[in-house]
Amino acid sequence: MSTVTLHELKIPSANFTDILAGRKTHQLCLNHRQYTVGDVLILRELDENGDETGQEMNSLITHVEHGNASGLEDGWCVLSLANTTPLLGIRLIGYLRDRLKEHCDYTEAAYQIIRKAGSTDTQAKRTVQAGGCLVDEANHFLKKFSVEL
Repeated sequence: MSTVTLHELKIPSANFTDILAGRKTHQLCLNHRQYTVGDVLILRELDENGDETGQEMNSLITHVEHGNASGLEDGWCVLSLANTTPLLGIRLIGYLRDRLKEHCDYTEAAYQIIRKAGSTDTQAKRTVQAGGCLVDEANHFLKKFSVEL
């Protein structure tokens, strides 16, 4: 029976985003935890003040380059990482953002019909406003990734 060791690490936001986006595939660190291939890092994002943001992800260790190899000082290692957050999840966010935007556009187009039916369009406008906020949030999130959607 094989076991997987989980290592909880806190990392700066820039590194977190780059690992999540697949741009950063390695990490230089002290080997005080005896990292091995197949271990999983539970990465927790830190903001610029060093406080946890609440965001976390898992990253699989696919290779460990130990100290005294390739010029590394003893006690240090380079971890090769595979982001386990799938690209399909990022694409799904883009797809859902696009469908929400379409829904908001349809709802806005229906304002006149709603008023002609004798109702107010207040709730429809709230729905569009809230949907717009979610679309903006998705756009902000997706800007962090250079992913073709």
